[in-house]
Amino acid sequence: MTINQFSSGLESANFVLNSDPVDQAWNAIEKQKQINPNAEPSLFSVIQPENPTIIAFGTPPSSLQGQEALVSSSSLKEDNFAHFEFLCNKTNKNFSINQATVKLFQSQYHELLQLKEKLVENSKSKPPPLVIITGQSVGGSVATLFTLWLLQGLLKLPNSKRPLCVTFGSPLLGDEQLGQCVSKFTAWKSCFLHIASNQDPTPKLFISRHPGAYKPFGTYLLCSASGCACLEDPDIILEQLVKTNSQNQGCHYGQILGDLKSKALCTVPNCTDAKMDSLQASLTTQLQAIGILSQQLPSTEITALIQRMKKHETKLLIQKKKISDSDKKLNEMKVFMAFLEWYKKESRLHKIGYYDRYRNQGNMADVNVNEYKKKLMNYWEDTVREVENRPQIEGAHLKVRWLHAGAAYRRMVEPLHIADYYKDGGKNYKTEGKRPEHFILLEEWLKKVDKPEATPSKSKRETVGSSLNEDSCFWAHVEEARILCELVKNGSAEEKAPALEKLKKFEEDVYASLKNYALSPEIFLDKSSFMQWWKEYEKVVDQPYSSLLLDFMKHRKYEAYKKGEFICDK
Repeated sequence: MTINQFSSGLESANFVLNSDPVDQAWNAIEKQKQINPNAEPSLFSVIQPENPTIIAFGTPPSSLQGQEALVSSSSLKEDNFAHFEFLCNKTNKNFSINQATVKLFQSQYHELLQLKEKLVENSKSKPPPLVIITGQSVGGSVATLFTLWLLQGLLKLPNSKRPLCVTFGSPLLGDEQLGQCVSKFTAWKSCFLHIASNQDPTPKLFISRHPGAYKPFGTYLLCSASGCACLEDPDIILEQLVKTNSQNQGCHYGQILGDLKSKALCTVPNCTDAKMDSLQASLTTQLQAIGILSQQLPSTEITALIQRMKKHETKLLIQKKKISDSDKKLNEMKVFMAFLEWYKKESRLHKIGYYDRYRNQGNMADVNVNEYKKKLMNYWEDTVREVENRPQIEGAHLKVRWLHAGAAYRRMVEPLHIADYYKDGGKNYKTEGKRPEHFILLEEWLKKVDKPEATPSKSKRETVGSSLNEDSCFWAHVEEARILCELVKNGSAEEKAPALEKLKKFEEDVYASLKNYALSPEIFLDKSSFMQWWKEYEKVVDQPYSSLLLDFMKHRKYEAYKKGEFICDK
């Protein structure tokens, strides 16, 4: 079955063409031109202060010819202008922006900073206002750059509305790495609408003079006298821009958009060829609408172009489906977690914790657990890797809901991974880089949003009976402690003293965790590895010996701990 049956480029274009923000954006540009018409235009003007707020960026009178040079983000950082460094990520540590656009931005940096701060502050109101940022020609490039900067300022305001940037005849802003950085913020691409006519040479100006260096991002509304179409794939947009035969220097977008609104939908080409499927037909119609077919290109070139468009449309559909299915996938993982929770409860009936039961691998249920463990680890490894490839902004990791789901996964599944590791003869799980990175990152990210409690809350004490160890590496510490006990028992004199010192440190850590109700009562089950360690430890520790944990274990205070009634000794 064909994955993608139809391209909605024409329908999307008609919707966008008749939307209020496009009219409001163009009217703002017209008004901006009328402000002091005899003076040099300002870089930006607040055309409408509210409902919605509209900011228009002007077009400097200087020519864009010879202004295609790029400047890298690393060079900007060296020049103490690192305001767009937040876009960098592990995959793309550097990107480039049109140098002329950056200079314009820098020329009024302080005024733009004040505007940004005001817009961020206004976004805290309820309901938050809509902001439209627009510009024509190079003014559109600066508008795009400012919108990216504003989006960064709104990241910590989850209830704010994202601004909409609408540009007209704007040259491309930066290179492929810039587009890839922006694409890591999946919601940001919808914030950018670039309108380009096939009669306007400006959108392709830098492409022809600097081939391969520039790449578009966002949604493009490509227009001709015949119609218009919306495109999102950067490679296809770039190819369409290159193929347009634009010679006119005076391109009035108000008239172009007005003419397109007054026309009916363009005539669908005669698609009687039985081999032409619905997707191919819709793409052919788009090419006719934006004027590509009217340029009398060779049929082989048109066919090849349509095949590339079909490939990219299918790729986009798969990407969108992946994004839309993320919540569904998380729910599937919750089913696997529910199975592990059942396994954990059933294990307690056999007087053994789920960690030790899994480590012993005694029946088919343990094999099934291994399968769920693999699926869960694959899912969370992919999820964390995807987040790591996003721009590295503080607080921009997983949403809190996902972080807590990740914490539950880590505390449930990492002990199983540890069991496999030590069952196969492993040592030093944490200290020699053996711990999978996604466990480390999930733990680090959670610490940034969850502040430790000074004393355990009442609800924490009441639910301790069904809790998991907060430290998902607890069982690795137990395994290492058992190895240390063996070292004290059978090791050399030089090995005994440091091993005992480490054991006493582990004992202190265990008691500190008990004070905070951070350990599951499962560790006190008769067959648990922890209880085995305690028996081994009592035999090797120097006598006479006293400690808070010794008193806790000797007087079976863990019975009160299970009920949330344990009060620790000061």
